[in-house]
Amino acid sequence: MLLPTLSLIIGAVLFTISFRMVSQANPSERIPQLWGRPARHPRRIHAVRAAAIGLLLLGVAGWSSTLGYAGLLLLLPAFLPVMIMNVLHNRRVARGQHGQRGHPAAQPAAADSPLGPGQR
Repeated sequence: MLLPTLSLIIGAVLFTISFRMVSQANPSERIPQLWGRPARHPRRIHAVRAAAIGLLLLGVAGWSSTLGYAGLLLLLPAFLPVMIMNVLHNRRVARGQHGQRGHPAAQPAAADSPLGPGQR
């Protein structure tokens, strides 16, 4: 059961990374929780999500031989970090704090910028 477990863990990590990529591409836009498409959706995310979903399905298939349909419940902990990150991202956007937490918009302009201090 090592391979299905590793598949679930790596798939969950890749899915979380793919959401982080979407979040960074949309620092000031809300991201739909379940259905819908964010304003900006870089193409490279498709490859990461495809790998994540493939690994998650491989892990569930491996555990389903032992757990039966209850193996599907193993997807919940895999998606939980992304659901939490999505809620936190949308709350930051709603509060107008979209430039917080390491997003590119959070980086202050250099004092020696040709546009002057505080301008980009």
